[in-house]
Amino acid sequence: MAEGARSSLSGRGPGGPAPSLDLATLAPGLGKTCEEYRATYRGRLAEMVRRGESGVRVASMHARILDGLLSALYCASTAAAKTSGRGPRGRTALLAVGGYGRGLLGLHSDLDVVLLCEDPGDPGAALVAQALLYPLWDLGLEIGHAVRGVDETLALARDDLRTATTLLDVRRVSGDASLVDELLRGARRHVFEPAMSDILQALATDTDARHERYGGSRFLLEPEVKNGCGGLRDLDVILWTANVRWAARSLEEAVAQGVLLHREAQELDAARELLWRVRNLLHSRGEQNGGSGRRHDRLTFEDQEDVSVQMGFVDDGVSLGVEQFMQTYYRHARVVETGVERMLSRARHHDRKAPAPLEELGGGVLVFDGHVTLRESEALDRDPALALRLYRQVVRRNLPPYAFARDAIARAAADPAWCERLRASREAADLFLELLTHVGDAPVRRGSMLAELHEVGVLLAMIPEFEPVTGRVQHDVYHVYTVDVHSVAAVDRLRALMRGDHASDLPMPTRLAADVPRPMTLFLGVLLHDIGKGRGGHHATIGAQLSVPIGERLGLTPGDVLHVRWLVEEHLSLYHWALRRDITDPDTIAEVVRRVGTLDRLRDLYVLTVADLSTTNPNAMTSWKARMLDDLYLASAAWLEAPAGQGGEQGEKRADAIRDQVRVGFVGDGRQAELESFLASMPDRYVLANPVDVIRAHARVVRDRDGRTVHVALRPGPSEEVAELVVVTDDRPGLLADVAAVLASSRLDITTAQIHTRPRAGSHDEAFDVFQVRRTGAAEGEPVDRELVSRIQKDLEDLVTGRVSAKDLLARRAAPPAWARKHMPAVKTEILIDDDVSPRFTVIDVFTRDRVGLLHAIARTLHEQGLSIALSKVTTEGERVADVFYVTDERGAKLRDGARVAALRDALRAAIDALAERDAR
Repeated sequence: MAEGARSSLSGRGPGGPAPSLDLATLAPGLGKTCEEYRATYRGRLAEMVRRGESGVRVASMHARILDGLLSALYCASTAAAKTSGRGPRGRTALLAVGGYGRGLLGLHSDLDVVLLCEDPGDPGAALVAQALLYPLWDLGLEIGHAVRGVDETLALARDDLRTATTLLDVRRVSGDASLVDELLRGARRHVFEPAMSDILQALATDTDARHERYGGSRFLLEPEVKNGCGGLRDLDVILWTANVRWAARSLEEAVAQGVLLHREAQELDAARELLWRVRNLLHSRGEQNGGSGRRHDRLTFEDQEDVSVQMGFVDDGVSLGVEQFMQTYYRHARVVETGVERMLSRARHHDRKAPAPLEELGGGVLVFDGHVTLRESEALDRDPALALRLYRQVVRRNLPPYAFARDAIARAAADPAWCERLRASREAADLFLELLTHVGDAPVRRGSMLAELHEVGVLLAMIPEFEPVTGRVQHDVYHVYTVDVHSVAAVDRLRALMRGDHASDLPMPTRLAADVPRPMTLFLGVLLHDIGKGRGGHHATIGAQLSVPIGERLGLTPGDVLHVRWLVEEHLSLYHWALRRDITDPDTIAEVVRRVGTLDRLRDLYVLTVADLSTTNPNAMTSWKARMLDDLYLASAAWLEAPAGQGGEQGEKRADAIRDQVRVGFVGDGRQAELESFLASMPDRYVLANPVDVIRAHARVVRDRDGRTVHVALRPGPSEEVAELVVVTDDRPGLLADVAAVLASSRLDITTAQIHTRPRAGSHDEAFDVFQVRRTGAAEGEPVDRELVSRIQKDLEDLVTGRVSAKDLLARRAAPPAWARKHMPAVKTEILIDDDVSPRFTVIDVFTRDRVGLLHAIARTLHEQGLSIALSKVTTEGERVADVFYVTDERGAKLRDGARVAALRDALRAAIDALAERDAR
């Protein structure tokens, strides 16, 4: 039955009292016969799935197999009841409903049936149902069942949408056909026709609610094949809608009545086939491993990897087989989601009772019933720009597009010849750019005009180079959306920044976005920034090459084309500099300035980076990432605005000016000399990296150590969930590894670290390390408290004095056993060692899966290799972590020895592999 529409027979079920009419007693071999029948056919179905046969055919055969079983049991039950003198007084029929009624049944789906009878209070009917159900329960089948009369069923359907949908899927398995016909005629006459508008609206509302319940998007990392957006339930809604409005019970009947185009029906058929193949493979996965299978409709990461192989997708050197499979899945899901929207819209508009007035807008566009529409859809063929002309009026009039006009455009956009004529139109190019750069919300779904143009196919018609990234997924947990959806969302984020919607959470990019003098090139750069993905090679370089003919085709000037190309090529650069490099180093800023060249380019690249990063996933733009980007922008802008030839002096002058401001705050302090000593001992890169009030606070933390072995202070971080921990102790080799072990054992993640050593006359050098930390897996805004800081201080004291080892501390937070861990996509380990990034340090970039104790293992390995760490940055991207270390050797120099670099790389990889082996156990 439809979701939530089950009822049982007086509470009886498997394990209940013996039936009043027991077929097993009358036919002792019945149970074995039924079991052999089902086992034989289940084996055939499993073999069909393994051979890769049609998913729809397997689901259909499963329903037919059960038809045979149930019709035989129904006939036997009816005959036995009549022989005993307790048979039904009137007509009865056994009905299949729900998925079983549609003739398509998952391998481990529930079985939904209704025993229809003339008198639902007839004990003979209940007796037949009971005799029928017990053998099925003995087989282990999950059965939704009810005994109902025609009038009762129709009364329920009038009050309950889910019962009404069962009448759309009713199929007679056995029994009196005339009773079933009576039910169907009554449903049409007394349920669907009188309340057609209400039922259609209820279907739309129910569909929206179900989508939200199952994640709200077809682009979930682990989509639900049955109930999610673009899943099999949406296909059901398409047929229910066609049946309610036009009495069409199949896609073929909908085509015959002109409700669907033949092409649309073919696309929906193809989507249904793929979805059923995937669902059958999900249900059969346990059986393939010698188990009993499972009723499981969520396509998890582990499932995706296995199912993609079973469906024949293989790595091709450009993309993983699993990524190709998911791109195919999302494309079919898009067809279904779009199909259900269109069918509901067509049905509701078709139900209109009275004509609405017309208002001519010119150019083949008019207003009809509060919607913008086409004077005649046939005009699209000879005048392709009419499609974009309509959407310009949608924006200007702030009225939604009419459903049939939207359909006409979508149908035209499916014709390659029409798309070619559209691209050749100068008017179409100008209108497309006008709509792309429209900053306000539009009266379309989600308020996004670009998303609307993508949904109807106009975006692909104008930029066919966008096709390879449509539905393309990256098999990780960081890139939540497909490439095309992310690109559209990034454009929408740019619109929001220009409107000032993010003035509170993204103040600097909001201010700069409002001052962009040439928005069109920035909008186009944001739209095209990922267009090179899925083509092999570095996607930014490939995308830059693709952007040139696109810009020329859209009529951009040569200068604008070059600017768009540069934005696409450099769209990752600011992110990498900000999060993986020492942005207080003048040489880093000099490299940024050399690459960007002008303040206008810097501003556009910065705003693009924010729009890109903040739409990669809902949590990608953390407050500390925003601060890193802001600091990099400000430092680079200051250099660019400096007098010619003086940019390199700005950092040194700024550091001296900051020290002077800090000293002002020390005046009058009883221990001013100690504070001054701290300030004098700290390098420029520290002074430039921290605000004046923070430096003063740090100076007081060092002063307050007062001879303690270890002093740990808690300070506010850049956001509620990120705190600052300051650790002051005598410097010693391997200190960062020890601190990392303590913080990991306390379930804290380090987001960035400043590592400093202060020389002290007549005493050990003092380590002054600043860590930004957050609780592992903490809820948004959950702070690091002082009780935890006290425990950290004690653990560090015990570690420094030898009372406990790092291994003992990390054992507190051992990784969960392999069986308890959720499967995640593989993360490749990469180790890059570069002597050219910094004039003073060798820079080591480690990219790998995030694991408990990872930073400790890396820092310990660097210590064992005789290296000192001056700066560490940690960036987490889903399950992938990017750890960056600025290091020197024992002499304070870079690593120049090739053999030593190779040995270091091997040692780091061995340490990471050892963690992976630990987690695999």
